[in-house]
Amino acid sequence: MDIQCESCQKNFIADEMPRRGAVCFSCHVKTVRLGFTYGKVDFHGPTVRERQRKQVADAAIHGINAEPVTNWM
Repeated sequence: MDIQCESCQKNFIADEMPRRGAVCFSCHVKTVRLGFTYGKVDFHGPTVRERQRKQVADAAIHGINAEPVTNWM
């Protein structure tokens, strides 16, 4: 089956209509990558444990007895 992409207008061949619709794989991958742009702070900034220690230390400075959460699920 010869299908024309809705995004880039290129033709691609598939045995049947893909679940994503008439979108070629390269255009589909571009939209999937958008999902990974959010949350980059968690991979490039301080770790969760470091942020937790800082929050507890900041609370102690202000006289608050904060305890880290051990099971948050």
